[in-house]
Amino acid sequence: MTREGEGRLLCVSVDIDSVAHYVALYGEDVDDRAARALTAQTYSDGVRRFLELFEELGVAGTFFAVGRDLEVPAAAGVLRDAAGAGHEIANHTWSHPYDLIHRSPEGIQEEIVRGHEIIADVAAAPRGFRAPGYNTSDAVLESLRDLGYRYDASPLPSWPYLAVKYAVMAGVRLRGGRSASIVGNPRMGIGRIDPWVDRGLLRIPCTVTRWTRLPVIGTSLVALPSRLRAHLVRDAAGRAVISLELHAVDLMDVAGDRLPSILARQADLAIPWQTKRARLAAAIRGMCEAREAVPLAAAADRLQGCNPA
Repeated sequence: MTREGEGRLLCVSVDIDSVAHYVALYGEDVDDRAARALTAQTYSDGVRRFLELFEELGVAGTFFAVGRDLEVPAAAGVLRDAAGAGHEIANHTWSHPYDLIHRSPEGIQEEIVRGHEIIADVAAAPRGFRAPGYNTSDAVLESLRDLGYRYDASPLPSWPYLAVKYAVMAGVRLRGGRSASIVGNPRMGIGRIDPWVDRGLLRIPCTVTRWTRLPVIGTSLVALPSRLRAHLVRDAAGRAVISLELHAVDLMDVAGDRLPSILARQADLAIPWQTKRARLAAAIRGMCEAREAVPLAAAADRLQGCNPA
């Protein structure tokens, strides 16, 4: 779906976080064999369904892949198909460590470089990055700059998102568990909402509403009441650039896909994936009005005129 709109762009991206990562967020461990099986399922179900949806809509998107997951042959095969269909493949680190920003500069560089190398072997050398949990630091940005990356699509400047995240983490702790997530930098919730240049990198935030900063992301567009979902689409439509962030599990559900039962705590995973698909299709069609849908790397090339920070 590529409608010219005088420079108005829609960038649809999918973070391929394995179902195993979500289980860890709720404080449960997953052994290696189970993790590999859940990774294969994430690609064969979630990612495949997005490829079919994007083909139906005529959208070229961006898939953020976790490097270690590509050691699973089924996952690597699906990602090759995505690249062959014209979608961009970008870097989501090697192992999806939520504590990336707390690691040493060498540890940060290793996560980014290892992810970069395996993605380059499976598809093409990535030009963009999104951090696990949306958290970045000076060391992360410097590693990306040293690799010659064009953009970073990590920021999610939404204080309502952070409030929900911290509540979930507190709930896990009260149950005696320990979430894999981290507090991160609370200032992210009030950060810039439009693209800007920082140290030669184009920073492209995930889209939020202008005043309330509600996240315009897959979870919101499938789980919120219909009137609020429509509000998110209308608000996003007023922006020159929409960066719509989705996750592979946005087209999966606990019952239909027989996911680990602990994930029933997550409201969006209780909704049948077919229902979520219909809601996402309607939202993307609405956002495509009078604008062009392009991968994030193509948008970064178009937005070179941003003023440096």
